[in-house]
Amino acid sequence: MNNIALIDKEFKSILKKRGMQSIDMGSEISDSWARCISNGLDPFKGPKKSVISSQELDQIREEKEDLRKIVIPELELLYSQVAGTNFMVAFSDNEGLVLDTIYDKTCLQTDVGKSVIPGSIWAEKVCGTNGLGLAVEIQKSTIVSGKEHFFTDHEKLSCFASPITNYDGKIIGIIDASTDARSREQHTLALVNLATRSIETKLFINKFSNELILSFHPRQEYLSTTSVGLLAVNGDGLIVGSNTNAKIMLHGLVDLKNQNFNNIFTSSFSSIASDLLNNKVLKIADYLGSSVFVIKNQNLKPNQTHELIVKNKTYACNNCKDKKIKREKCILIRSTFAETNNISVASRKLGVSRTTIYKHLS
Repeated sequence: MNNIALIDKEFKSILKKRGMQSIDMGSEISDSWARCISNGLDPFKGPKKSVISSQELDQIREEKEDLRKIVIPELELLYSQVAGTNFMVAFSDNEGLVLDTIYDKTCLQTDVGKSVIPGSIWAEKVCGTNGLGLAVEIQKSTIVSGKEHFFTDHEKLSCFASPITNYDGKIIGIIDASTDARSREQHTLALVNLATRSIETKLFINKFSNELILSFHPRQEYLSTTSVGLLAVNGDGLIVGSNTNAKIMLHGLVDLKNQNFNNIFTSSFSSIASDLLNNKVLKIADYLGSSVFVIKNQNLKPNQTHELIVKNKTYACNNCKDKKIKREKCILIRSTFAETNNISVASRKLGVSRTTIYKHLS
């Protein structure tokens, strides 16, 4: 009997002993169970507790301090949104190592509070099928509820987990909410997903703080939400960064990284840059015919100047440097002239008079 047949036989045996049927189980859960069996896990013996030392935990926390400064406030907000009897929220690294947790007092005395603790490892190969470990394994949001957990010790739990993706598409952590299975709330995963999207947005803005960041969405009323696509554009009109939403909305066009804005949208970057810097909402179309609303990202630090970069940093002239909107317009004009080294060309690209350009160069 080959290995696949052996796994299938063991799978059916476990289902029978636990009074379950395979038809009640989604493919992601059944595939996870098969991996657990392949790794030699026994659902009736319970997982081996795997917890790193406090010294190791402190070291890893310190290494991820910048990320945790963004994550922990979102974790606190998430907890306030879903908190109830026997509820907790957690943040783990990309391998399932729990770094931070928030519980209610009741939860601390339950299976949830005793199991999901800082320093504990919830990778699938250690703890079997669980929300956090499955999110690590398949790199997408998951729900694992009740008997869907591979180990019988976890049958009372419901886990909702969502991975955090950085600007480069790499999974850098997991947000998880866990509760007693009897208290399962259907909307919890949506709240967990919102928390991870908010974290991703803040990470993106921090990463590209020296570029012009644009928010776009097919519906204008969504421009202030975490569902927007984000593009970081430099002074040459090159897209140097894009978030997950942007990649989804612009799928089928081009690889966004280092792609010229003008190769994606029918409106040239130079023709709309001035309006964008004035915080105007514009409607533009991509080359597949889809229209989106776009605006300069509003979630910026008040004193943050998004300098458009050509070869060297471009600064505003003395007349404009102390007023935010004037400063950003001036930077655009001076950086465009630095790129073209020709006042007439810069004038045509920006749609402003030669006199205006002269004024900002003086």
